Amino acid sequence: MAATFSLTGNNQLQIEPSGKKLRLVITNGPHELACRMETSANIKCFLASEETQLFKGRLQLHKHGGAILVKLKGEEYGVINANAFLSSL
Repeated sequence: MAATFSLTGNNQLQIEPSGKKLRLVITNGPHELACRMETSANIKCFLASEETQLFKGRLQLHKHGGAILVKLKGEEYGVINANAFLSSL
């Protein structure tokens, strides 16, 4: 089951199953800007832990309180409610 979250502008974060992992993709219309593969268990551990950042590189997720900040190449692309994000996994 895929989930889509609206970000700034025409950008979206899509979470799609891909085998045993999840594929997190930032898109702008039909164009993929960045993609990251991760297991659902690792993402859930990140959400439950004291860690504030998941992933290094182009696509990054930063946790602050009850929100997940989505960054692409160091630039903020949007904020997602952490509970909504967790429910989509």
